[in-house]
Amino acid sequence: MAAAATNLEEPNQSAGGGSSGSGSSSSLAGDGDSEESEDFTSSSHCSELSRRQNEQRKLGLFCDVTLAFSSGAATGGVQSCEISAHRSVLAAATDYFTPLLGGQFSESLSGRVEMKEWSSELGPDPETVESVIEFMYTGEIRVSTANIHEVLELADRFLLLQLKEFCGEFLKKKLNLTNCVAVHSLAHMYSLDQLALKAADMIRRNFYKVIQDEEFYTLPYHLVRDWLSDAEITVDSEEVLFEAVVKWVQKNFEEREKYFEELFRLLRLPQIKPTYLTRVVKSEKMVTENEACLKLVSEAVEGHAIRFENAKPADLEYWASYMASYMASFQPRFGQNMDVIMVVGGVSEGGDYLSECVGYFIDEDRWVNLPHIHNHLDGHAIATTESHVYVAGSMEPGFAKTMERYNPNRNTWEQVSNLLTRKHSFGLTCIKEILYSVGGHGNFSPGFKDVSVYEPEQDKWHNLESAPKILRDVKAISVENRYVYLTARTPVDADNEDGLKTVTTRYDTDSRQWQEVESLPLIDNYCIFQMAVAATNFYHTASCCPKSYDDARDEAVKQKITSRTPDEILESLPPEVTSSEGAAICYFRDDVFIIGGWKNSDDVDKQYRKEAYRYCADRKRWMLLPPMPQPRCRATACHVRIPYRYLYGTQRYPMPQNLARQRDRMQQMQQLHRRTLTLRRQLQSQIEC
Repeated sequence: MAAAATNLEEPNQSAGGGSSGSGSSSSLAGDGDSEESEDFTSSSHCSELSRRQNEQRKLGLFCDVTLAFSSGAATGGVQSCEISAHRSVLAAATDYFTPLLGGQFSESLSGRVEMKEWSSELGPDPETVESVIEFMYTGEIRVSTANIHEVLELADRFLLLQLKEFCGEFLKKKLNLTNCVAVHSLAHMYSLDQLALKAADMIRRNFYKVIQDEEFYTLPYHLVRDWLSDAEITVDSEEVLFEAVVKWVQKNFEEREKYFEELFRLLRLPQIKPTYLTRVVKSEKMVTENEACLKLVSEAVEGHAIRFENAKPADLEYWASYMASYMASFQPRFGQNMDVIMVVGGVSEGGDYLSECVGYFIDEDRWVNLPHIHNHLDGHAIATTESHVYVAGSMEPGFAKTMERYNPNRNTWEQVSNLLTRKHSFGLTCIKEILYSVGGHGNFSPGFKDVSVYEPEQDKWHNLESAPKILRDVKAISVENRYVYLTARTPVDADNEDGLKTVTTRYDTDSRQWQEVESLPLIDNYCIFQMAVAATNFYHTASCCPKSYDDARDEAVKQKITSRTPDEILESLPPEVTSSEGAAICYFRDDVFIIGGWKNSDDVDKQYRKEAYRYCADRKRWMLLPPMPQPRCRATACHVRIPYRYLYGTQRYPMPQNLARQRDRMQQMQQLHRRTLTLRRQLQSQIEC
């Protein structure tokens, strides 16, 4: 055993050292066994190696190339920073350095690479350069909104594709209305196609907001031209686009004046009102000094005369060709926001709850279909914010707590946080983009005093201190983004649900104090109409869209509160309208709309209405509108601006799946009920026989 141990420890001492080593290996493997092996991989070796190489670079050890970053300005290259590195690491990290440092280029021979021509006049920030070079060594980097532009520029210059893609994903997450123009420019500059598409979609859907930002007026001509050429941009009117073009040119008049005519040709002048064309557009100095622009304005004005006044020109062939060439100009942009009176839910003939939504397209004097809401609604409340339409509550128990909101830019409904209480016939209004829910009543309750608020950003409701009395059948307006004026009915005796009286009160959302007043303030036709019919059952059973008077001062509004209400607004309204019940009342500017309802309160013989009326403030009389596609009562209505793309032609929308399944179950139950009745009759006849 001792000899064997000696041979293992000193194999070279015996004659024929090779045979002795062979004996040692065979003794480890064992007689008749094959040689065994294992692969070993160090999980930390590569990261440790790259870390130590990066430390050597920072200390200047074994470096064989210098990267010199400068501004490359016309006044002479202003040195920004110099960084020493290892050419083997740089060449392995990116294909940019492989030919540059491995061939016969001057950079390879001199060991110095000059980096010039950056987007910034002072060149890239030294800290950002250091972080990108460190990324080539370690694969790690911290990207922020402060350095994203320079990181993206360096990644694009050095062909660091993974870092470039990461920057694109980072910008996608940070994309919003305040930076979408800048992000879109970066995406085009560095060929980030997916980012460019997402930013372009945001700009296109919110173009009317984008042109209010000063960043838009820093864009180069070709991008402004592309946006004005886009028929899908969402705008309020062509007048706004004209003002944007003028402002863009005036920002740098000497360089941009030459582009005015080309941009002016991209405007759809026939969509601009004739008075604006003659008073504003034609008087603009850049237009008056350009014959081609003046001719376009004249043709647009003449086109209005033909279109709206039915004028017959002498040269019919000329005007036929003119109308054909300007057909696209007479049609609004698909993204142009159009004024629509939206009607949501209600009850149809036969007592069916409706999920269908329709809209009265004001400019074209016709009704259009809009997407179904996901609930059956009756006795619900409606309110509008800057970007959405909110609908909440219902008399139908299954949907009495639900709330949904409509996004006009996408023409879709989405469900949001439910109400805290099942209720209907309550007040819903908007103050500073926050919703206030006041009062209401349930199917088994005389009414509620509760006041709750909904914050859209948190998608959450919470309760405030209750009102001093029960409030039901609530109508509301808001003043000065602070005060809410309410008309409602309250039980005279809490134990007696039949005795109700009408009250008008004011709620201060800041101090949360209540104060009774004589009436709603008679600010405009909408308030005057409500007070003119306040004592009628027509008003108590109607739903009224809340209206905000942000510019009005509350002190001035108080002076318009009076117990004597002028009733001239009712003079041209047919008497049968105010004798009906369950109508939807809303406004558009200073006009008032009355939609639907039923004629008789008898549950057996209700005559559902599809008529709609509009009080025209300019003409001071009521007008009968085209009838709705189907009669309905207890619906809600409001004014909303919807892009033309969703109103063009004839739209058809399927019923939501949850409601379709519910409808199918109802039909199956009705069939089963009829079958049961038939069997009972047959059995009864057999018994009698």
